[in-house]
Amino acid sequence: MNKMRLEEVIESGDLKEAVRIIEEIGEKLDHTFTPILLRYLATTDSVLLRNVIAITLADLGDSEAVLPLIDLLRNPKTKGNRGTLLYALEFFDVSTHVVELVDLLDDTFEASRQSYQLISNVQDKISEAQKDICRQMIRRKLADYKNKYKRDFLLESLELFT
Repeated sequence: MNKMRLEEVIESGDLKEAVRIIEEIGEKLDHTFTPILLRYLATTDSVLLRNVIAITLADLGDSEAVLPLIDLLRNPKTKGNRGTLLYALEFFDVSTHVVELVDLLDDTFEASRQSYQLISNVQDKISEAQKDICRQMIRRKLADYKNKYKRDFLLESLELFT
């Protein structure tokens, strides 16, 4: 596989070919493409391309993908399309990013549940200081919601940190 070819198809907007190449990178576990994938993960406006790259980075298991994925979760351009990014994070230790995940507990249904799952997976690695910050964040969120469904979910989430 050729790195320049991948860049060509992405730049030309040939998403079908880009997806094919990126999936092949994941199947072959070709780590030499990680820098290119990380660059396009951060810069693309295509939800499809971003999701395929996120999954491929998870398949590759390169921990350098964690921070760019976390940064994207905070980016307004991913609002409504964070589920796959969160899913990709399941393959990494995200315990140091638990505060960012708590911030998504009141996001869309998919993102909130995916965040909850990620927090559950690292629950035993979270420091007491992190737990305290997370409890405070959830309590502030609870004060903002009258919706029983959201409140019940946040109350259930609060139990992760006790």
